Amino acid sequence: MNYGNISSTDQHFQAGYDTVNSTNYFSIPVHDENMLSNSSNVNVLGRWAFRVDGGPEEGIFYPYGDEDAKSPQSDDGSSPPIILLEPFVYFGRIYNTIYVNNNGDLTFDEPLYQWYPYYYSTFSPRDIIAPLWTDIDIRWGGTISYREVTDTRLFERASRDINQCFPNLNFSASWVFIATWDKVPYYMQREAESTFQVVLVSGKNLSFTLMHYDYIAPTIYVESGYDTINSTEYFSIPVSDITNLAYTSNVNILGRWVFRVDKESENNGNILYNIFFKYLKT
Repeated sequence: MNYGNISSTDQHFQAGYDTVNSTNYFSIPVHDENMLSNSSNVNVLGRWAFRVDGGPEEGIFYPYGDEDAKSPQSDDGSSPPIILLEPFVYFGRIYNTIYVNNNGDLTFDEPLYQWYPYYYSTFSPRDIIAPLWTDIDIRWGGTISYREVTDTRLFERASRDINQCFPNLNFSASWVFIATWDKVPYYMQREAESTFQVVLVSGKNLSFTLMHYDYIAPTIYVESGYDTINSTEYFSIPVSDITNLAYTSNVNILGRWVFRVDKESENNGNILYNIFFKYLKT
């Protein structure tokens, strides 16, 4: 899909693709149609390219849908404890359980119902991975779902994605966990729908986190990134306006942030550090 000058309109618009029963679909994450010419998923401004023959790589989001387990349709809720098929190493600590919390984060030792985020670093009492920690309420709409992957093709896809970012590791994924917040509204804001995802990948005692962003509605109190017990390791994605998350990256892929999380973060914020503020509407 190639875009030149696109004039603004007062009408609703959609850019992307869909299939019968929406088994595969992708919505280009721009909230203003005249930004299409300044966005891309292939590092060529105005161009979006997709594989549409049924291959595994369709957009940055990993698969999610009806086959996933679902979190409760509640305000400030959480999944039950999820027993992991393989342990996940998070900055030196080994976890066998994880919780998908409704308010946009993952925790390991217990669920987290707190709707307002604390900002990193504040000597955190827990390990947390938070693609979008804010006050989410899915009682009236939206879906929070998760799955552990057993599909070899997804292991291969995760391995390629990690090796693209860390080419010296020769990484091979043996475990993948996907949690997706699909069109989730905020508390008292039913029309504010945001879509984002976090993917945990591990293998050979190496662990990684991928955070994916589609359209993100504006809100006030929010944190995106990760933190650890006592904030010995932490990272906050440096955006002042969260609606721009879909246009930023630290790996040259719009809407994707990737972090190595098995040990000291080293240059996590600077893998291929390139926050695409040049794509943002000024």
